[in-house]
Amino acid sequence: MTDSPAAAPADAPSLVELIARGILDAELAALVWLLVEGGVPVVIAVPEGRAGAGIQLLGGILGSIQPDEAGDARSALLTPAGAASLIRGRRAGGVTEGASLQEVRDRLGGGPLPLSPDQLTFLGCVLVLGEATDGRRGRLRVTAAHYVRPLARDAHGHQQRLDPAVLATWDDRLGRYEHFAWGVLPEIAARLGRRAGDLEADLHHRRDDLAGLAKAGVTKLDEVQRLIAGYRVRYGGAHGPASGLESAHAHGPDESEDHRAN
Repeated sequence: MTDSPAAAPADAPSLVELIARGILDAELAALVWLLVEGGVPVVIAVPEGRAGAGIQLLGGILGSIQPDEAGDARSALLTPAGAASLIRGRRAGGVTEGASLQEVRDRLGGGPLPLSPDQLTFLGCVLVLGEATDGRRGRLRVTAAHYVRPLARDAHGHQQRLDPAVLATWDDRLGRYEHFAWGVLPEIAARLGRRAGDLEADLHHRRDDLAGLAKAGVTKLDEVQRLIAGYRVRYGGAHGPASGLESAHAHGPDESEDHRAN
């Protein structure tokens, strides 16, 4: 991903195009989709001076999943007021400079009107953009993804600040992502009001469908918006090539509307 200053959501790539470009993979994209759909905010951390790339990424994510919230991607870097809106659930996402989750926390927890340590636990999903080592100068990809676990209470009602969890990291040596979300899927399921087994099956369905669409070249934002809006999860059912998003695409615009209504 390269810079496009203040890219409007209408010009942003779709979630499927982000996969096709190698900005993130289908498994991470599916997890981000689940989190954003469930109201968990997403923060994009970018290298200094690369806000445009973060705005493109955020616009692609929100524009594909929650088009009504995509206006957040037009905003500049998160201000203290913007960060406060985000952790209160009034904003779906934001962009800030930082090369790691810790730098994001330091930036938003310092300066004027800083977020408190407790407030920082509500940052949601943090995607760190870094340089891609594929020979194309200036290209960025998601190099690390984190789930910031919200302030919790133990069985005795005492507040607990839990350490953030790593969802995925890019491995240059292997040339692919390593995924670790399985360790916190039960917590994420509880936050979203879902059963852990259902959530895991849902995640796999979405991953496979997104990967299939990327392979088929179905990347236009309006089409991806339509398919994501019409997605239905078949909990516990067999997952074949004609299910989920791929099924909606295969049936075409008219037939897919009938398919979703049944």
